[in-house]
Amino acid sequence: MNLTTLEYFVQVATEGSLTKAADKLFISQPTLSRHMKNLEAELNTQLFVRQSHSLKLTENGITFLKATTKVIQDVDALKHFFDQHQTASNPTHYLNVGYLENFRLEKMYAVLDQISHENNIQFSLFPDTPTNLSKGLSSGKYDLIYSLRPYTTDNVLFKSTDFLENHLQIALPINHPLAMKPQLSFSDLKNETFILLDRDKSPIIVDNVLSQGIKNGYNLKANYYVKNLSQGLSMTALGNGLAFLYSAMNDGQLEKQYRIKIKDLTDNFGNQNIVIAMKRSVDNALIGSIFEKIIDTKKNR
Repeated sequence: MNLTTLEYFVQVATEGSLTKAADKLFISQPTLSRHMKNLEAELNTQLFVRQSHSLKLTENGITFLKATTKVIQDVDALKHFFDQHQTASNPTHYLNVGYLENFRLEKMYAVLDQISHENNIQFSLFPDTPTNLSKGLSSGKYDLIYSLRPYTTDNVLFKSTDFLENHLQIALPINHPLAMKPQLSFSDLKNETFILLDRDKSPIIVDNVLSQGIKNGYNLKANYYVKNLSQGLSMTALGNGLAFLYSAMNDGQLEKQYRIKIKDLTDNFGNQNIVIAMKRSVDNALIGSIFEKIIDTKKNR
């Protein structure tokens, strides 16, 4: 086991994709895949659940990511141990950031990268579910989180602001009769069968979707419950039902990738935007300062 492999592991875990990680690391995908398989063999444990178009950390993978991140941080600090410029007045600061799985957060990466270079901050990024992000921010596991507005707005302990526009969409099989309509509402979906995300992954959103069906005079028929976006869209492509997703998950390539159609839903679901949040009562003044810098940097981009 070497430091390079650990750095590769963190990149793959952050991207959730060998292809995206390989592009950022400037190495070939087969080489990166070999590094990950060798690492799993050396640890004698499975770090990733390999899906058709993505990778997801196992429970052991999540634990190992936290330990690996600390090792890399410690090694980075050692590199500057005798650096004359690394004085007590300008140390490297480390912040843990939780973010949503399956979402396109290029703006998050760009903003954090800019702030990191300008303020001598090293961010460690951890993918998580909306529920766990809120719990992690409350417990101090995360210093900042990027989450969905419904999971932060009612928590008086959190300070949050919108970061990225986001709204609900529906995925249909490519030849579905409703695929010809430019946009849809829940009233159009009365006779459909659905594929829903496991409730423990995002209970507020699942409850919201179910309540919209009731408002329109029917109960949603869910034949399948899935753990992630890739699984849901794959089942939609096979004609097993319609799947909900967010616009911030859609990179414009999903329709082609899965051979499906994706439509906006016109119903009013309230604010579903991606927000950045911090705890109001936090001892570390740096977190509040970085929170404000992230907001300012995003406005100026």
